[in-house]
Amino acid sequence: MAVAAVTVCATGQWCGEASPVAALLHAVWAVSPDDVFAVGDGGLILRRNNDAWTVMDSGTTNKLRGVWGASSSDVWATGLGGTILHFDGTAWSPVVATTSEIDAVWGASSTDVWFIGQGTVLHWNGASFQLTNFTGSLLSVSGTGPSDVWITGENAAVRHFNGTSWALTSTGAGTNSYFAVLALASNDVWLADFASGKETMHWNGSRWTGLHTGSGIVFQSLSALASNDVWGAGGRNIGHFTGTAWSFDTQFPTGTSLWSITTTTGNAWAVGDAGLILHRSF
Repeated sequence: MAVAAVTVCATGQWCGEASPVAALLHAVWAVSPDDVFAVGDGGLILRRNNDAWTVMDSGTTNKLRGVWGASSSDVWATGLGGTILHFDGTAWSPVVATTSEIDAVWGASSTDVWFIGQGTVLHWNGASFQLTNFTGSLLSVSGTGPSDVWITGENAAVRHFNGTSWALTSTGAGTNSYFAVLALASNDVWLADFASGKETMHWNGSRWTGLHTGSGIVFQSLSALASNDVWGAGGRNIGHFTGTAWSFDTQFPTGTSLWSITTTTGNAWAVGDAGLILHRSF
């Protein structure tokens, strides 16, 4: 079993943590400050606890692209070929629900989990899956509860679920893809866009507003601790929104691209190419 001890970071600074692998990491999720999961190419699953990153046995070689957990004993990972894996605190097990690529997973609770991918939306109610089909690639999912779920995808596809049905909504920002969605409240939703001058979009409950991040800066992932404490990662950039505008951290050790960011009380992690893992404590 490959293990890599972590480096203690100075508060307020990003630093690289030793990774036991050099594979691309697509997604990261912090269950708590002491328990973090990351997934990537070749069926890779890493877990950070006891101050070390450890490779877990996933039982698959398929590329994994999404990870989310309700607790340390209730974690989901998703990927190519309809791969859905569940961790019960002891081992990962495959769950058969679809053959479509599943790119992202998010849940409001252990009995309210959403999986999205290539034209597919799956909802887990704790006992079974319900399938909904859409056209096109779906890239991200987030929400605040069973009656407030958002999904995004290619060609400006943004859909909202009100507990009964899905509705397509327009942001007015063209036909670009939305790589990430983050819902903090019914009137506080973020999108990561590809449109120049509107690289992020914000929903206040009545309309969308574009917020400029910077030329060529596109976030692949969003996470937040509060409405005035939002983080984005993508390319060689980590952005932070404190309530009025985006600012960017430049003091972190990376020359490779970042694909995902997660936040939890007092901490943030970002992952990317070649096994890159960054950590910051607050």
